[in-house]
Amino acid sequence: MRLGLHVGIRRGALAALGRAEALGAEALQLLPYRRLPAQQPAPDGFRWEAPDPYDAGVFRERRPRGCVKRFVAHVRYLPFLASTDALKRSASVSLLARELAFSELLGADEIVFHLGAYSPGSDIRTGIRLFAEGAAEARKRSGGPPFVIENVPGGGRRMGGTLEELAAYREKMSALGEPVRVCLDTAHAWAAGYDVSSEPGMDAFLDRAAALFGAGDVTLFHINDTRAARGSHREHHEHWGAGLLGTQGLRRLLARPDFARAAGILEMPPGRDRENLDFVRALR
Repeated sequence: MRLGLHVGIRRGALAALGRAEALGAEALQLLPYRRLPAQQPAPDGFRWEAPDPYDAGVFRERRPRGCVKRFVAHVRYLPFLASTDALKRSASVSLLARELAFSELLGADEIVFHLGAYSPGSDIRTGIRLFAEGAAEARKRSGGPPFVIENVPGGGRRMGGTLEELAAYREKMSALGEPVRVCLDTAHAWAAGYDVSSEPGMDAFLDRAAALFGAGDVTLFHINDTRAARGSHREHHEHWGAGLLGTQGLRRLLARPDFARAAGILEMPPGRDRENLDFVRALR
């Protein structure tokens, strides 16, 4: 499994790539655009800055020549793609279309997103249908790299907390002619109730994923420790060794030959990138 990390884009994509290369990362995840400072005008109500075309060209040429062999974009914000409010949903379709275009400009291999939440008074089946239709519409507008859907901590109206919910979304997207790959986040799985801290628990989780999706379609893992309690539906990423997951489940994940072609991205709090990478590399 190729290992890498999510790098902030505050100083631009080229600076983020340089940071990943300095750490010897084999994979890189970025947000596809930067936020604008609060005092600058927002082009469409959201404060964003598109990648500079020249810098994006340099990024596309340089990235495959170095150690970073997988580059993944992560959608920043899709608040209402499953909403029953047509105006809000339309705005989120436009946001996704823009992020697809930015990701393609940077040469991303894939783009990762969460399913978000369905509207109050609605239900998960309706939410999944609306989200799938919106994502397919955004693809028609902008093209872009393949979609990758990520599991979340779940709870309340949030969709994608279980593997079965991800499978239902992929089925709906397949019916619309849009194949979807899968990203599994260890911290989110734990917060959703899966025991990924132990070797048997991790095997059970991965076996279920392989049965639902096919191991080859699980192309990405977010390899995160967490301080959130199991089943708490809380988001609380932590540095490896300082959270609750330990090493048994992680060691088993890294040893599974059926997922060896996936990339593993660390999404840790800032300040200990090298230590976190070295921790996981040692187990690999």
